[in-house]
Amino acid sequence: EKKVAELEPRAVVVETISNPLLRVADIAEISKITRAAGAALIVDNTFGTPYLQRPLELGADIVVHSATKYISGHGDLTAGVVAAGPPYAAAVEQLRKLVGGVLGPFEAWLAHRGLKTLPLRMGRQCENAREIASSLASHPKVAKVNHPSLGAHPDHATAGRVLSDTGGLVSFELAAEGREAAFAFLNALQLCVKAPSLGDIYTLAIHPATSSHRELSPSRRERLGVGENLVRLSVGIEHPQDIVSDLEQALDRL
Repeated sequence: EKKVAELEPRAVVVETISNPLLRVADIAEISKITRAAGAALIVDNTFGTPYLQRPLELGADIVVHSATKYISGHGDLTAGVVAAGPPYAAAVEQLRKLVGGVLGPFEAWLAHRGLKTLPLRMGRQCENAREIASSLASHPKVAKVNHPSLGAHPDHATAGRVLSDTGGLVSFELAAEGREAAFAFLNALQLCVKAPSLGDIYTLAIHPATSSHRELSPSRRERLGVGENLVRLSVGIEHPQDIVSDLEQALDRL
């Protein structure tokens, strides 16, 4: 609140669930701060999807989604969504007309097809993620697990208030230090796919320090908690025990 008052921003951008440490934002409380400061609140709800939260109902002014992820759900298109309430909806629509941001017919069909199964997929992915997070939290070769379902997560209580479920992503730090351990783990996976996207029906695994956060300096990554031994999972809809077994056999090789 103090920082917003000092900076006097025109807009504040937050993620519903942050990447890759999965911190949970209290959109309703943040919206009170931004409104008092006269700033627009833009929420990236890609990780949350409308299944977990509807930020416009909580005070957000604009909501964006990478529809490439959970909304389409099959990793077969690139698309984005911008949703807005008054007074921004008309401006967003006018901008779309001016710059020509129109999705192709086939891509629109794919997104619409995926949207039909969003509740089914997200329900299964959230359930799987809870089971995987619990399993990893007790593994001796895992130092820390990030998932809002866990009592040790700093936003566990917040997630229970603002989300309908705790999400389909899990990140964890290996007990072994360094990227070599993370790479050895990733290369040992047999079922989980090493791929930089998320929200697919298949479980995807990445090394954030050399993918999503590669442009940051090592010191800044460390300050943000994105260490060389951090792995992020986008949990799929496979049987949870199949995923757990694959993770365990990869960990056993370290």
